[in-house]
Amino acid sequence: MSGIDVLLLVSSALFAWSMGSHYTGSVAGTAYGAGVLSIRTALTLTAVLTVIGAIVGSGNVVGTYTRLVPHAPTLYVAAAQLSAAAVTTASTYFKLPTSTIQVYAFSLLGGALIGGLHVDGGAFGLIVLGWALGPLTAFILGLALAPAGLRVARRGQRALKWMLVVVVVYSAFILGSNDVANAAASLVSAGLLTTRAAAAACGALMALGILTWGRLMLARIGHDILPLDVPLAAAAQLSKALALSVANALGYNASINQTIVGGLVGAGAATARSKLNRAVARNIVLNWVLSPFLALACSVLTTEILRWAT
Repeated sequence: MSGIDVLLLVSSALFAWSMGSHYTGSVAGTAYGAGVLSIRTALTLTAVLTVIGAIVGSGNVVGTYTRLVPHAPTLYVAAAQLSAAAVTTASTYFKLPTSTIQVYAFSLLGGALIGGLHVDGGAFGLIVLGWALGPLTAFILGLALAPAGLRVARRGQRALKWMLVVVVVYSAFILGSNDVANAAASLVSAGLLTTRAAAAACGALMALGILTWGRLMLARIGHDILPLDVPLAAAAQLSKALALSVANALGYNASINQTIVGGLVGAGAATARSKLNRAVARNIVLNWVLSPFLALACSVLTTEILRWAT
């Protein structure tokens, strides 16, 4: 195994860990914010189901990312992984949810641009389409489901709480199947691991990120965007999970953070518009816009450093 292969393994591991810590809030933050799950239960449940989802349900999405920049040299892919991990970790530190799909895709694009590599425009376009349709779909579902959740809550919240737990479990599974591709696809493209082995390894590293640094984003999603009760939390989570399921079925992933925020804003607009924290929402949207271009610039710089060093 060459030094570049080792670098790719390390960069993929770092990216997988950073995604786990970053996405904990989008999976379980609403249940935590509504008081249904404790921090320990939320983290443990998310970690276990993420590993299962990565192993069982990620094959189609991993295949998509191996086609984005076909036959990319290992050095360029490692640079993209390192850049994506850095931007994702910084976003977690500042509690600004971002889309690792955007971050990773633009990191790959940065290396491809300076290296003159071929980019699959069709695959890239469909990913961009998923970014746009995911949060919009979740927003519409949040608008529709929040009033229904309130009607159910009037008859008692016990069933709704159980439904919220089930949706959190399902969302954690979707996290594994949806986002593990960002780290695992590079290992498959380089021939270092099979699809199943790469998904399992990166899923385990995502679980480690969840357990070690997942608390920051739990608070951001659970408390800072919208004061949550059980009906609003259930509507937002279900909206997100349904939007992601459609994307996964087509072999493309949408942003888990964008869809949960879309679901929260939709639910808030339908039932609690005055309680929505617009400043936090605005900062999140701004980070969505800026973080891909930051990743692109970081990838260009990292690629040039690695080319010079080797």
